[in-house]
Amino acid sequence: MARLRSGILGQLRGKVAGVVGSQWKDKNYIREYVLPANPNTAAQQTQRTKMSDVVAFCKTLVGPIFNAYTDRFQKSMSGFNRFIKSNIAEFDGTPDYSLIKLTEGKLSSPTALTSTYNTGTGETIINWAVNYGNNGAATDKCFVAIFDSGTGLWYFASTEVIRSAATSVLTLPTGLTIGNLESWLVTSKYSNTLVSMIADSLWQDIETP
Repeated sequence: MARLRSGILGQLRGKVAGVVGSQWKDKNYIREYVLPANPNTAAQQTQRTKMSDVVAFCKTLVGPIFNAYTDRFQKSMSGFNRFIKSNIAEFDGTPDYSLIKLTEGKLSSPTALTSTYNTGTGETIINWAVNYGNNGAATDKCFVAIFDSGTGLWYFASTEVIRSAATSVLTLPTGLTIGNLESWLVTSKYSNTLVSMIADSLWQDIETP
């Protein structure tokens, strides 16, 4: 039901007959009600599948990655929406995980990431070359995220470690399929307790020790 406020020239909310009332930037307006198109073409179905796949991939990242690192650098969208916009093209049924970036930023990223997983103990070791570049520092923080493409589950380091440590150790469940494991290193710089700069995330597949 539409609601008319402040008289006939006041604020109208909702649908009345063939018109819809709303507000944009403190201005009241009405427009013709039009049923949205749903062409359901092959291209549209492909795009919907991509959207479904990318959302399934990244929804677990909202708290540990987007809220923690990327949201504060976005002006017109959330870190979640920015991730989808930047990466949806990769979700064509066979994602190239090496091209997917969990974070994007101007901080110099570590390099030469290596990742190993012990199927018997679950011990997972992520090593990197610190590479301070032109704006990195030993005290920058590094955080590891690991995705199992077989189960769709994510695993995260229990805490950040400083860049100069050059290693992070996680304990994953035992018996996982190594070929399904993908790792990302997220590097950030802090000003007091706030993230002031982030780097492009660094990807590496995981191998046996």
